[in-house]
Order: sequence, then C-alpha cells, then structure tokens
Amino acid sequence: MKQLDNPFKESLMQALDEERLDDLVLMLANRLRSRQLFVSKHARAALPVNKDLCQPLCTNRLTKAEIDTFDIRDIGWHIIAVQDCRVVGAERFPYTVNDADYRDRIEDYVGSLNRYYGDESDMFGAFHLNGMFVDFQHLHEFRPECRDDA
Repeated sequence: MKQLDNPFKESLMQALDEERLDDLVLMLANRLRSRQLFVSKHARAALPVNKDLCQPLCTNRLTKAEIDTFDIRDIGWHIIAVQDCRVVGAERFPYTVNDADYRDRIEDYVGSLNRYYGDESDMFGAFHLNGMFVDFQHLHEFRPECRDDA
C-alpha cells in the first residue's frame, strides 16, 4: 500500500484494512466533531448502533491500577479521556444541577478538559458505581442531569 502523507488518512486506511469498523466510525466522528460538522440523520440511521451500545472501553469494570492512577473512587459522573479503548485520563465531574450557572459551568469545564486531553482522545462522561462505569455519554452530548441517581 502506498504511504500516505496524512496520519489521519493512514489511520483510517489501516482501520479499514483491518476491518476495525468501530475505530473507523469513531475516527470519522471525532474529525467531524473537531470541525463542528455533523452527520445527517439519514446517515446516522444507517449505522447499526443506538444509544444503548455506546461502550468506548473493552470492559466497563475498572482495574485496580485505573482506580489508583486516576483516583476513581466516588460514585458519580467522571469525565474520562479514552485512547485505544483504555482510560488515559479521568476527572471527577464537580457540578450538580443545583449549582448556580450550571449549564455555563459545564461548558467551561468540559471545554477545558477537552483542550487538555487533546484531539487524540475520545472524551466521555462516565457514571462510576462500585468500580464500574455503568453509563457513558459522548462529551459533546453530556447531560449529567439525565441520571436520577447523579
């Protein structure tokens, strides 16, 4: 295969050659998101996924090393950075719907974390409970108030 000059294109082609379709879709979605573009509802409907299948990690059970490294101990929402189906960063989400200027604070906080972890990471809101992430929301759709026990 001819060597491409663009690492993004190389990654896309490699994922396609290796039939890693999840990675292919995520790479395209992240590229669109970083450029603030969108996919039509017709194209989204053609994908064989729904909101129940959003699972960015190989397993939602955290290892002792992940718990210790990222200090994921509290029950509640965390913002996690994921690369190659592994957690590479995690921060406890500090706000609740009862906080003043809740919506503005979410946007500022999430924006700063997104810049910190960079474009190479997929970012999610993940609800931690007893050593497991039991709920995932893409960062651009993160709405912690959607969970009753948050």
